Amino acid sequence: MDVPHAKLRALHDFWRTRAGGRILPSRLDFLPEEFAPWMGHIADVQHPSLEMRFGLFGAAFVYVNNMDLSGRPVAELPPPVSAMILADYRGCVESRQPLYTCRQSVNRDWTHIHRIVLPCASDGEQVDKLIVGLYTEGGKSPFSG
Repeated sequence: MDVPHAKLRALHDFWRTRAGGRILPSRLDFLPEEFAPWMGHIADVQHPSLEMRFGLFGAAFVYVNNMDLSGRPVAELPPPVSAMILADYRGCVESRQPLYTCRQSVNRDWTHIHRIVLPCASDGEQVDKLIVGLYTEGGKSPFSG
């Protein structure tokens, strides 16, 4: 998979090394402190096959969405955004493949959002968590990178 954003490419490479010989790594394969290079730019999504709910919701996500959704359902994002995000997340769950996107921000028209969605599976096959990385580009965002 081609990931043009350097920091998200590094996150993708880190995720891939944790899979080892399995199709997918488990979220438990990652220690929280290992995400230090991406601190503030990470979210995780719990129960992706049921009601998708954010666990961790990093500061860059709060900035882009104008709200903190830690512990809240993905569907609580505003309607045009929630439908797009849920479609991306569901596609990632179904394909069991990482997804990279770069899109114009809906909330901040002066910036683009680079995002990677990385599936994880406790059993190595059935997706039960998503790790999401996000960086902005353009304007005076404190979360560009």
